[in-house]
Amino acid sequence: MTRSSLFLAILLLPLIALHAAEAPISKPNIIFIYADDLGWGDLSCHGAESWLKTPTIDRLASEGMDFSQFNVLSPVCSPSRVATMTGRFPSRYGINNVFNSQTLGPKKSSTMPDWLDPKAPMLPRLLKSAGYHAAHFGKWHMGAGPQIAPEAPEMSAYGIDESKVYHGPGPGIDQHKIGVEAAQFIERMKGRQPFFLNVWLHESHTRHFPTQESMPLPRLCRSRPTEPERPFPNSLKIEPWTENSGISQEIRHGLWQPI
Repeated sequence: MTRSSLFLAILLLPLIALHAAEAPISKPNIIFIYADDLGWGDLSCHGAESWLKTPTIDRLASEGMDFSQFNVLSPVCSPSRVATMTGRFPSRYGINNVFNSQTLGPKKSSTMPDWLDPKAPMLPRLLKSAGYHAAHFGKWHMGAGPQIAPEAPEMSAYGIDESKVYHGPGPGIDQHKIGVEAAQFIERMKGRQPFFLNVWLHESHTRHFPTQESMPLPRLCRSRPTEPERPFPNSLKIEPWTENSGISQEIRHGLWQPI
């Protein structure tokens, strides 16, 4: 390099740095998948490989961050969602129980409001102020349903631009098509502004029927911790009980205990 070209390069360095500083920063798309009542051990990558296969979630865990130590602010549906979206203790907004789907005010908590205060800080609203398009597909349950509380705030009051929900205001959605709706949204958003997407599923909240191959589970459960291991009976129906990682109703009633 000649002395003149070196001098020119040195003069251009501040301009190059200034251009790089002004270049727009790429914002990642954010997809938040919320699985209702999915136990930590209900994934094959978390030790359930002998009876349950979750290859797609396993890949997400292997290619990203898989947390084994964490704190959940509530084991109940509605307050846990409030904590996630606001970053605050749900009791700050008086939400300590599940919103009843039949009557205003949960039966065990007459002091609970009928929906989350829309003035609460909301993650979708914060991301929207940063240039994101916020969407929500699936369960909402941070307030009573529209049939019970038709005057409840719309999703836009919480910073949501686009939504299809159940247990919430606005357009409804088929619980079995949440993933399809979310995938279609992602396709529509390609090449457009960055997006924040809530995909709040319902499958792990409902009854499951295992395959015949998964029925003999000699190492999963025994009738009592001190007794020999034995498989589940063939009449087993998998139920979504949070305190037992979604194993079965029999476990919940003490007839079977997880190892």
